[in-house]
Amino acid sequence: MSNLAMMMGTVSNPLPAPAYTLGLTASLDSVSGNNAVWEQRTIDISAYATATVRLVFYYVSGTSYTGDIQLDAINIDGNFHSFETGYDNYETSTNESSTYAGVTWTNSLQTAASPKFARDYAGTPSSGTGLTSAADGIWYLFAETSSSGSPNTPFWLKSPEVTLGSAPTLTYYNARYGATIGTLNVYLDVIS
Repeated sequence: MSNLAMMMGTVSNPLPAPAYTLGLTASLDSVSGNNAVWEQRTIDISAYATATVRLVFYYVSGTSYTGDIQLDAINIDGNFHSFETGYDNYETSTNESSTYAGVTWTNSLQTAASPKFARDYAGTPSSGTGLTSAADGIWYLFAETSSSGSPNTPFWLKSPEVTLGSAPTLTYYNARYGATIGTLNVYLDVIS
């Protein structure tokens, strides 16, 4: 207690502890299967108001190369990412870790070697998978499943840190064109 508070006979109340825990949340959204169109998803993240977070995508590919899921037009509480001028400080996995703690990260999304998300336009490199358009502009990110060499490969993608406001919002677009699309889960990594 400060000297001034003691002299005035008042005690300041500390701020209440946040209702969320630090680290990776439970899955906030999950999609799977072929949909062959860009689909906008909206996720309620109001429970994480004022937290500093990273948005985390975890994709487990299907059984073959026709599972190139695409992501675009990601909006985390007004921080919009459409990948038109680069990778927007997103990072992707470089190893096949099934746990977030075990991921090795890189910010190079240009190389389409698996198990990475890559930046691309006008269709993914494999036939029979991936749309040829973006949800916004011409660029998008996609999981390159052809070179993974094995089915059910884990792919991770995380955003830069964002400090959320008092009424945070989250939307993103995904396209799941391909006969062997796997499952995408969306999380927040709560930093503070």
